Amino acid sequence: MTENYFANLDRADIFELILDKIGGVTLVGRDGRWIYVNNAFTELTGYSRKDLHGQYVRAIFPDSFMYKVLSTGESISNVPFQLKTKGGEVIQLVGSYYPIWDDGVLRGCIFVTFLRNMEQVMELSSNINELLDKLTLYRKSLTEIQGAKYSIDNIIGKSPQIKAMKRTILQAARSASTVLIEGETGSGKELVASSIHHHSRRSTNAFIKVNCAAIPKELLESEFFGYEAGAFTGASKSGKKGKFELANEGTLFLDEINQLPFELQPKLLRAIQEREIERVGGTRSIPIDCRLIAASNVPLQQLVEEGQFRKDLYYRLNVVNIRVPPLRERKEDIPILADSLLERLNEQLGMRVPGISCNAKEHLKQYDWPGNVRELQNVIERAMNIAWSETITWQHLKPSFITSVSTVEPETIHQMPIRKRKYDLELETIKSALELTGGNKSRAAEVLQISRGMLYKKLKKYGL
Repeated sequence: MTENYFANLDRADIFELILDKIGGVTLVGRDGRWIYVNNAFTELTGYSRKDLHGQYVRAIFPDSFMYKVLSTGESISNVPFQLKTKGGEVIQLVGSYYPIWDDGVLRGCIFVTFLRNMEQVMELSSNINELLDKLTLYRKSLTEIQGAKYSIDNIIGKSPQIKAMKRTILQAARSASTVLIEGETGSGKELVASSIHHHSRRSTNAFIKVNCAAIPKELLESEFFGYEAGAFTGASKSGKKGKFELANEGTLFLDEINQLPFELQPKLLRAIQEREIERVGGTRSIPIDCRLIAASNVPLQQLVEEGQFRKDLYYRLNVVNIRVPPLRERKEDIPILADSLLERLNEQLGMRVPGISCNAKEHLKQYDWPGNVRELQNVIERAMNIAWSETITWQHLKPSFITSVSTVEPETIHQMPIRKRKYDLELETIKSALELTGGNKSRAAEVLQISRGMLYKKLKKYGL
């Protein structure tokens, strides 16, 4: 039926139907007289076609921009103006004027109005503002997802080593130079890298992290540089961007760079030097603009001397060098660091442990912390689960130092066989765990990090 309806319409009728759906449309000749007006325009103004045909536009609508277009030959788009209808009503319009050229000669002008009143204009403006607000929110959310999690304020400590490191971080943030962060496992290298990005001019763009030790050797190249469609069996049909492309205009953090396979090091060096990459299976070079930050848990200079790391790549990475001090070198920071970790863990775990006693903090300062801040966090979290809603004391912390704490006086050690010393230490530790948990064997086993069955065997062994 629809096809028959349109089949019965001639071209003029179809043309009229289309124009009426667009809005008010008029055609004016070179002399400024109306040649054509559509139904939508007559309904809008109250003037019939007979009223307007052959009349000068200025005679009825003196404020029309039609004559400006006819004199300059330039179009005017989306301009607001007032129009007085035949009934005397003043209405607000937004319209566009387009000159008609033919063989370089200006023949006339077309006027089109899309909006019939300022309410529609205001509604459009409101919709646009709403979309802009949503776009801002989406950009902010994307920054939070891809951006740096930490700033320099998250680095806790007042020791001279930490103060010096913070100054270096802020200096590094001012430029786009490559940074090499060296420090022991758990010392906070990612925190430093994140802080550099957060305080740099690239902070609103992506912070992409790659753990070189966590990615299988055979996948590292495609992870770094991406791949084209069909590059290898199982490859995505649309290809995939690599970490360098994802970090474009942002920062790429290569953690545990010391684990990077030797055969991939030349390709990384080329990407840094040439500022371009080539996808696996690709033939074109892709320019990249990302700031590179690398981290190593062993001195790269040592690996260079051992022949396990390329010297030229080391020089490219080691432009700005930041050493993260281990916790044993800044023990004065342990009390304030422990309080900060407790506060954060309370929030994360939904717990309400009120604090850590001064005596407990003093004991924490006596330990060398080979696992650094990460180990300290683990010890505090374990103590929180024992203390629950009480202030953490040394008794709550003690089970974490089974192999580190001894109640034996140093001058008596030479008189005691190691087997006897081990026996006494294990016995005391089990007693402490049972005391802390009120005799609850399941919780005591958790504290000791052994199975409940193993705990029963030891209880039988020691006659408890």
